Amino acid sequence: MFAVAIIAVSTFLQEVSDSLGKGAVRRHLTTAYGLAFLGQFWSTVFLIGTMALGAEFVFSVESLPTFLLRLGLAVGTALVGAMAVITADRSTVGFLRSLTIPMLLGVDIFLGYAMSGWQIAGVFLMFVGLAWGFRGNPRSKNGAKLVLMSAVLGVITASLYKWNITHYNSVVGEQVVLHGCLLLLFFVLTTRQSGLPLHMLVKPWTGSQSMANGLSSTVESFAYVYAPASVIIALKRSFALFWSVMFGKRYFGEQRIRQKAAAGVVVVAGLALLALPYLQL
Repeated sequence: MFAVAIIAVSTFLQEVSDSLGKGAVRRHLTTAYGLAFLGQFWSTVFLIGTMALGAEFVFSVESLPTFLLRLGLAVGTALVGAMAVITADRSTVGFLRSLTIPMLLGVDIFLGYAMSGWQIAGVFLMFVGLAWGFRGNPRSKNGAKLVLMSAVLGVITASLYKWNITHYNSVVGEQVVLHGCLLLLFFVLTTRQSGLPLHMLVKPWTGSQSMANGLSSTVESFAYVYAPASVIIALKRSFALFWSVMFGKRYFGEQRIRQKAAAGVVVVAGLALLALPYLQL
């Protein structure tokens, strides 16, 4: 149950961040590099702050092969994800990213996690509902390839993250080093492109976007301690779909809300099957 609550909160904050980021680019307040920098700043600060609350920092040199691979993929994920936020409809992002759930389930099974038949059925039921919700969307499909690319990269990086915190590093150790490296990289890239980006942190629109993203990333980091990566991603995609449809309709005028709501019922049924073992009743 705790993992479900964590993901519900983190995905809401992420949707707030992405919607603000999309609006910020429309208003010419930032760029894709700027969004990537803003996405890393508060994530790094909040993760460091958890150490003051007693979180343990452990980073093993034995994790370097998989960590460096994850770092390289995370750079691509951040850039592609920022470009997807800018170009794609919010509901398009929610639906298309869900298509990687069966892929991640296969990764978890390969890594040795036991998945019940009901859970597997739940994942595929969610997949059917999500695909139905996206089917026939008349809106522009600009950015769809970017969304799919970021989702596939997300599957790989999530699996590497789960592997590292299971066998080598603590959550804080893994994430502080990763986000610190990404923060430095995107600070340099943003500075070269459009000047020092620090002023964006104190502007209402971009500052709020960065804060929401940082809180979302920090909260989500701890969810992987409580469930396999496929379960976390399935929960994440389901809640993210709900928030993206709501925000897309309310703030960006996206259509077909009834079809998407009906598809959401199917998704919730799959979610119930998947999350049942983790609910403490």
